[in-house]
Amino acid sequence: MKTSWTLPHRGAALVLAMLLTALGAAVAAQMLAPIADWIGRERRAADLNAAYTLADGASAWALAVLEADRLRGDADHLAEPWATRLPATPIEGGTLEGHIVDLQAQFNLNSLVERGVTVPAALAAARRVFAALGLSPDLADTLADALDLDELTASGQSEQQRYGRRLGNMPLADLADLRRVPGFGDTEIAALAGHVVVLPTPTRVNANTADAALLAALLPDVEAAVLAQFIQERGTRPLTSAAELPARLRTALPDGLLSAGSEYFGVDARIRYGSVDHRLQLRIHRPATARPSIIRRLTTNA
Repeated sequence: MKTSWTLPHRGAALVLAMLLTALGAAVAAQMLAPIADWIGRERRAADLNAAYTLADGASAWALAVLEADRLRGDADHLAEPWATRLPATPIEGGTLEGHIVDLQAQFNLNSLVERGVTVPAALAAARRVFAALGLSPDLADTLADALDLDELTASGQSEQQRYGRRLGNMPLADLADLRRVPGFGDTEIAALAGHVVVLPTPTRVNANTADAALLAALLPDVEAAVLAQFIQERGTRPLTSAAELPARLRTALPDGLLSAGSEYFGVDARIRYGSVDHRLQLRIHRPATARPSIIRRLTTNA
């Protein structure tokens, strides 16, 4: 006997219709999901492209500001236009913020050595800077051994005898390079970060922009009250030349440590556009007799 399956009533037909509708919706969702992903990727790509275009504009702006500043004179101080921070400013589709910083407001570790030879005044200053940051001053001597071109240490031993190996005998390219120097690890690098800088060539610390703690470490013979007065006054009466420093600080100063102007600057900009959070970091070299140029560019996106 043949049997057949039939829907016993209209309710079952309704259930079947709902199932078919749900199945159709699921199939449609599977088909539409890749399209939605593609649309999302295209929108993010467009936002990213716009962010990079705005970053290029920010880079050009920084170069123009620093070039205009160079033409106004050799001194650099915190009352100049380049030092004005741009707060988060609305733009069509997002916001833009950023600032220029004087990299010579920090102690440059590569200044320990010039033309392959350790600079005694810079080494003494570095020892004081390290001590002020809670590090052993002897690490400054080790660093000088790693930067200078000879293989002898201050004690007269060879680097092989003192450290068990010959050191790099070359300038640092980045703060992370300290990991190759005996005695330096993550703890020491963390202590130095934000207080010292690594620049391609030896530089002087800009007394117009350096903070009080660094100037105190560099100038141990200057009375605290005199230094505090200088820091207060430089906001409205900045140095025009390093030659003014002995009179302003009321004492003779070591040669080659301080200046009133800078060649190296940093730019930190943040661009939020659509779905993109774009970070731009630049290092700019501005020689005294040439236009500024970007020597390092780092971008990150979130």
